[in-house]
This record gives sequence, C-alpha cells and structure tokens, in this order.
Amino acid sequence: MIHIFLCIFHLSSAAMTSRCIPRGNFDLPVFMTSGDFTIGGIFPLHYRVELPPTDYMKKPLTAMCRGFDPMAFHWALTMGLAVEEINNRKDLLPEHTLAYRIFDSCATPVMAQKAVLAALNGQDVVQSFMCSGASPLLGLIGESGSSQSIVVSRTLEPFRIPMISYFSTCSCLSDRKQFPTFFRVVPSDDYQVKAIAQLLKRFDWTWIGVVTEDHDYGRFALQGLKREIENTKICLAYHEMIPKDYTQERVLKILKVMKESTAKVVVVFSGEGEFYPFLTEFVAQNITGIQWIASEAWVTASMLAETYSFLDGTIGFAIRQGHVPGLQDYIRTVTPERYPSIPQVQELWEALYGCSPSTSTLSSHLPSCTGKEILRKEYSAYMNTSSPRVTYNVYKAVYAFAHSLHNLIECRNGHGPFENLSCANLNNVFPWQLQHYLQEISFSISGEEVNFDIKGDAIPSYDLINWQRSASGDMQFIKVGLYDGAQHSGKELVIEKQAIAWSNQQTKARYLFLYAVTAALQDTGRLSDMGSLCVVLIVFHVTLARSVIRQIQ
Repeated sequence: MIHIFLCIFHLSSAAMTSRCIPRGNFDLPVFMTSGDFTIGGIFPLHYRVELPPTDYMKKPLTAMCRGFDPMAFHWALTMGLAVEEINNRKDLLPEHTLAYRIFDSCATPVMAQKAVLAALNGQDVVQSFMCSGASPLLGLIGESGSSQSIVVSRTLEPFRIPMISYFSTCSCLSDRKQFPTFFRVVPSDDYQVKAIAQLLKRFDWTWIGVVTEDHDYGRFALQGLKREIENTKICLAYHEMIPKDYTQERVLKILKVMKESTAKVVVVFSGEGEFYPFLTEFVAQNITGIQWIASEAWVTASMLAETYSFLDGTIGFAIRQGHVPGLQDYIRTVTPERYPSIPQVQELWEALYGCSPSTSTLSSHLPSCTGKEILRKEYSAYMNTSSPRVTYNVYKAVYAFAHSLHNLIECRNGHGPFENLSCANLNNVFPWQLQHYLQEISFSISGEEVNFDIKGDAIPSYDLINWQRSASGDMQFIKVGLYDGAQHSGKELVIEKQAIAWSNQQTKARYLFLYAVTAALQDTGRLSDMGSLCVVLIVFHVTLARSVIRQIQ
C-alpha cells in the first residue's frame, strides 16, 4: 500500500475522525490509460521552471513549467505507441494489458520528485481527500537527465519499484548500493568518456578545454574524462561549468576564458536545455575556430543544429539508433481536435506552428491557427522518425517491462524463482518480483539484443556523429564511425576519416602541427614525462597568446 499524504487527526464531541489531505497539488497525468498492469512514465515536457517568490506569509504559489519541448513530447508519445502495440500483440502478454500514466518533470529534480510522488499515489487520492486504494504502479520509465533520475530512483527505492531510464548516463547510477532498482537502456558515461578519450588520441588533440553543466551528469563525466586522459599526451587547458542558476555575468566570464585560451578543441558535457542559452551568449562574443566535441546529450540536438550555424563540423558520440514502426502515423493522430482538454497538446501546436489552436484553453499572444501553417524549421525533428535514438530507447524500455511481465506470467508453481519455488500472484504482483525478471531479461528488438548487466547497465555502443551542412543548407547528422564497448581493448573505436567534414581545416592542421612539435621535443629527450609535456604546452600557448596580443597592439 503506497500513500503519499498528510493525515490530520482531530477530536470531536462525537468521536475521533480522520481525513487525509494530499500535501500540495499533484498534477494529473498528461496521458493515462487503464489495464491489468500499470507502468509510469516521466518526461521533461518543459525545459525550465519558474519558482515564484514567497515570504511564507501566505500559501506559496505553484512552480510554473516553461519552455515546451516537442522532442520530449515525442518521447512520451512513443511510450503510448509501444504500449498500444504490445496490447495488440497475441504473442506478448496474451490475455493481459499494459496501462500507463505519463507525467512532466519540467527537466528539474524538484519537479521530477513531484512527478514521481504523483505517479505513486492512486488516482483517487489526487481527485479527492479520501485516502483509499493503493497505487498499482509496478515500474517506471524515466528520466532523461541524470539528476532527475537520481531523485526519482531514491524515491522509488523504499518501495522496491524498478525504473528504466532512456537517457540518464551518469556513471554514478551504476552504484547498486545507492540505486538498487535503477536500470537503463543507454550506456553509462564510463564508456562515453573512454570513447571521447580515444577520439582525442586518434586526432592528436592534446590541448583541450572542457565545459560542463552544473549537475551530476557534468561533474561525473569530467571526473571520468580526467581519469581517461591521465598519463597521456592530452592536457586540460581549462574546465568551466555552465551555472545551474543561469546568469549572464557568470557565462561571460566563461566565454572570456574560452576566447583568451589557445585551446580550440572544446569538449562539452551538457544537456540541450542548458547549452542553448550559453550558445546564445557565445555568438555575441564572436569567438571563432572552435572544434566542438559533443556529448551524447546534445550531439543530435536538432534545435541547436538549426539555430547555430557555427556548430557545423561538430563531432561526438550518439546512442545507437533503431527502428520504431508506425511512429510517424501515430504522432500525426495527436492533434488539438482529438485532445482538446490536454494543455500540452495545445503547447505542442504553438511550438510547431507558431499559432494558437481554436480549441486552446491557454492564454496566448499568438495568432489563431488557420490550418495552413507550415511546420517551423527548428522543430522539424519532431516529425522526423527516420533515425530514432532516444525515442528508440523509450521504445526498448517499454518492451523490457513487457517481456519481464510476460515471463512473470508464464511462471509455473513448483518451478518459480521465489520462496518454495513459488510464482507471483497475478492478482497482487509486487514490484520487486517484476525486478527479478527484469534483471534476467534477454530479448531482441530492431536487430539488437537487449539485456542488463549486474549493475542494470546496457551493452555500451555508440555511433560517431559529424555535423555536416548539406547543399541545401540544412544541418545533417552523418554517421562517420562507431564505438563498441564489447570489443577488445584498442579495437572499440572505428572511424571513417574520409567521411568527416571539418568546420575549419586550418584549425585541425594547427593542432597536428602542435602535436608534431611536442612529439619532436620528446624524441630529442627534452621531455621526460607527460607532466613536463603539459607544462611545455602551457608555456607554448601562453607565449603564442602574448605574441598575438603584441601584434594587435
């Protein structure tokens, strides 16, 4: 029995009575269905939160989610499609149906916690003050950001409810002592930093800057990269952190460091939402010649690609793509006419077409839709289902729960995994029983074998992506290699160098030249170890910078 509420007891002259009041207003699910087994979903349908000021003299106002994210909505719809597809199959969960309840995390830990508490509560608790009925939640799919997944996992853990993340990569989440019910269908950052370190070595980029977001994802990724480049020829010129509470003053200081540094290869570990406003300031500072190395969190971010033309030539590792059949037809069915009471569908239309639907209940300054609007270019990825990556992970996660439930249902007493060789009671399945089958799961989907290791991690595999400008001027994400963590050491990274389009050939040539200089110094015995190499590189770049300043003066 799971209830998240405040129980108030009071005495009357007749008798002692009690009533239970939810602690705060829980948002209703964005989408929900009914069925035999319920799984929850948490997605960052908005990418920022406005926290209203309060003096605690009156009831605080509710935090407002702003900045609708169509791609995250795309992920949420994929969960609905997968459940519908599974329920129509005869070979998976026959005679049983899956149900789902989808919530918005607003891409922040505090709202993710509110979402998971709402998911845990029975629907009747949300709608009335009567605390009756327990949550049927058996598992949860979420979240995108690692910081949100940490909060969600720690909230679910006391109830032994398993969760599968589709995009949280922080290596910290592999700690089974802290996160015993956490699984993911995306590789841990332990493998991403190995891949990035090998990429840096392969192109002899020995003098780099690193920019990270101010969350667990960025901090743990930086630690991992430092570990991987230790005792190599690669030296870290600077590390800067995009502030969690965004301020222009702090960002300008970061950009000053980048502008004055001679390190022109910059590795960025950040989510799309945090990186977008940073790049807006970057443009204004007229910084040129940067070779961007993208983390998987933004390497296929269409909004960034369409907005910032200077990012062409970016290279980085993306989670592998798959196939989600029927997705485009499914998302076309989600319209304001079909879902007039769901605010997020109205927001979707405003973002995609720049107009307000006639059915909208939201206050909007946009013109009314005529039906002739053209899909806005920066959101064109919403309708592109040709090479799904995060979307495919959501699809895999739903199927992982479905296959686990199928195996649980197929159990026969006397041959079961639980006490006295028993099976789960199908009228009262416990989440921890489902986790047993989830840990043991193995199935094929889109030509990929899906299973989890003892830490709940997936098989590490990435596509190497290069941002290239097409003849029509559109940015394309071109696969130019791959990283397979299952291969033997030294054989993991394969690069098609001839397929890469660099943003600045002169910049790349300069790094190769610098590497040649330092290598020559080593060959003559003038550098004895890697520490000395980094010192020489620092002196070299400082001298070069001073020379440039003198020329300007």
